[in-house]
Amino acid sequence: MIVLRSGLGRILAGCEAVLFDKDGTLVDIHHYWASMIRLRASLLAEQCSVDVEEGVLADRLIWAMGVDQKSGRIRPEGPVGVQPRSVIVSVATEVIHEFGLTVTEAEVEQAFTEVDYRTAGDLASLVRILPGVEELLEVLSSHGVGAAVVTTDLSERARSALASAGILNRFEVVLGGDDVACTKPAPDLALAAVDSLGVDVRRTAVIGDHPVDVGMAMAAGCGAAVGVLTGLAGEADFLGKPCAMVPDLTHLSVTGGGSDV
Repeated sequence: MIVLRSGLGRILAGCEAVLFDKDGTLVDIHHYWASMIRLRASLLAEQCSVDVEEGVLADRLIWAMGVDQKSGRIRPEGPVGVQPRSVIVSVATEVIHEFGLTVTEAEVEQAFTEVDYRTAGDLASLVRILPGVEELLEVLSSHGVGAAVVTTDLSERARSALASAGILNRFEVVLGGDDVACTKPAPDLALAAVDSLGVDVRRTAVIGDHPVDVGMAMAAGCGAAVGVLTGLAGEADFLGKPCAMVPDLTHLSVTGGGSDV
């Protein structure tokens, strides 16, 4: 029997698959999204003919989209890193409207797409793998445990980021917010991943850096959820939630067989 464990004990016996959130779980969410949000805000401000200084609009956009520039970190409430892209587009559009400017969500989305295009060839500079990721993926593979990514990011963007980090081939399935009707904490992403993997949802664990990942796991009927403290949420955010909690992925292990598990 394959067992997913933390340093505090067993998390899931009979584990057949692990579903990973991307940002804050596999890659450094603060470095990646702070960089992307600054680029989006800068382009939007540049494209707007405004009476105010571009920097004023850009700073307001950066904060509204979810980045605290003083700390260089993503704000826990997001929306970036927590909500789907469509929500961030809406937020940016509303901010621009606050400055008395006319812009459509389609135009803001075009700016986001342009930033995607500009950074596509250099994602490696934006993507930093978090501690323990490669080691855990290796041990999951060696025990025949399936691995998938379930993220609110666009699926193609997620694949590009994982490819740049050199770990895309470790995952059998990569699903983004654009692949399902409802994203986290709805169960759609988890259920779609389990279906693609062909595993028992009750023998599947979800690992994520935010309570929405735990909510998704519970809504889908997954066997276990793990909150990791490398992203947006802190220890207090996971207290009282139906999940195990670890500082980072180096605190997780997989064992196989034996009555002691």
